[in-house]
Amino acid sequence: MKKFISICEYLLFGAFLILLFFMKSKLAVILTIPIIIIIVFFEKKERFKHFSLFLFMVALAIRLISSFYLDVEVLDDFKTMLSASKDLINGNLSFVNNFYFQTFSYQLGHVIYQSLLLKIFNKVIFLKIVNSIITSLICVFIYLISRKMFKEKIARGVALLYLFYLYPIYLNSVLTNQHLPALIYLVVIYLLICNRESWKYYVLMAILLSLSNFFRTEGIIFILAIIIFNIMNFTKKKGKMIFKNILVLIFVYFGVNLLMSQLVFLSPIHTHLTNKATEWKFYCGLNYEKNGLYNVDDEEKFFSSSEPRKLLLNRIKSDYLKFPILFLKKEVILWTQANYDLSIRNSLNSNFYNVVLLFNQGYLNMIMILFVISLFPRKDKNKTKLLIKIILALYFGIYMFIEISPRYAYVLHILIFLILGNAIERGEDFLKKRQFLKDKLQ
Repeated sequence: MKKFISICEYLLFGAFLILLFFMKSKLAVILTIPIIIIIVFFEKKERFKHFSLFLFMVALAIRLISSFYLDVEVLDDFKTMLSASKDLINGNLSFVNNFYFQTFSYQLGHVIYQSLLLKIFNKVIFLKIVNSIITSLICVFIYLISRKMFKEKIARGVALLYLFYLYPIYLNSVLTNQHLPALIYLVVIYLLICNRESWKYYVLMAILLSLSNFFRTEGIIFILAIIIFNIMNFTKKKGKMIFKNILVLIFVYFGVNLLMSQLVFLSPIHTHLTNKATEWKFYCGLNYEKNGLYNVDDEEKFFSSSEPRKLLLNRIKSDYLKFPILFLKKEVILWTQANYDLSIRNSLNSNFYNVVLLFNQGYLNMIMILFVISLFPRKDKNKTKLLIKIILALYFGIYMFIEISPRYAYVLHILIFLILGNAIERGEDFLKKRQFLKDKLQ
């Protein structure tokens, strides 16, 4: 098993190493130097008390300011879900009969969640404030999980790196349905690394992942990752316990999912949380000409067809030789690029805007370089890193085949930050060895 894990780790490292050669604006990394200096300054403040609280308050301040001053239009699926949320609190259920919710009724979970928030305070800015609180907690959990894998100073450095990453701040105002599930994923990872052998915690993790699935249907990826993680750590001594934990995880997860879907069906909405166009994501994701991105042409052709499955099979038969290039293009777009559509209220300056975009690309490039360094296999007793690598590998494989968008990398980048401490740790070790050799030669 150890050899198999090692081979998989090298394959994962190689896959992401290739992506580095296709990053945009490589020299933009230079723009991140001032931020690195700030992070190094705070990282060295080892006596900094209540760092979690400090991190939360600074993250919240940054996110609240951005929510008030960034002019971000809510578009696409999120606009549809926001409109439905407003209708729901006004007792208008006509949206349930819309083609979108008839086809993708699993999106109703986010609609119900937003409507509950709007019932408290019926302003879009309130949704952005709640998002700001959630994403600030994400910063804190990145720090807490990193602290379980690395020493305090490195964990702080990782958390501060994420604090200055602009894309999550921008997504607060997009009203994406990714924020709360992302926080739940981090809570689940934290619970797993703290209490890996208790079946009671597997019950709690299954319930939490079912809840995340109510908002965004990615919980199954984490279920699979936890199962694979347990199998890779299988021993005869712990065999029965691992088997029991896996059974509990699967049974509770699917049971709670079924229960929530049934509750929505019994409510006035009267609809099960299902996906009636399961081939759509694959049909769109395997479009070589559009690099697997959403496009109107595919949408019109797919949803006007009486045989969508046949369309998908025809695309596979005609384009399968192009798939290796398509997969590479998709992974480059997904992991190494970010898209924005915003302006600063009352102060739109295209030059400043372009500098901000260039800075963020440079920042993302820097993070990806550190990430690939972190992925290089080395003997490590900390099994949490293996769990995160498994989740990353599953996402990498799944997005080869389904529709992509730079926005979908939100959770992926959170996972990337979780193991960035490896690169920082290795950098420190390298400098210490260099200094040791220098002292010895003198």
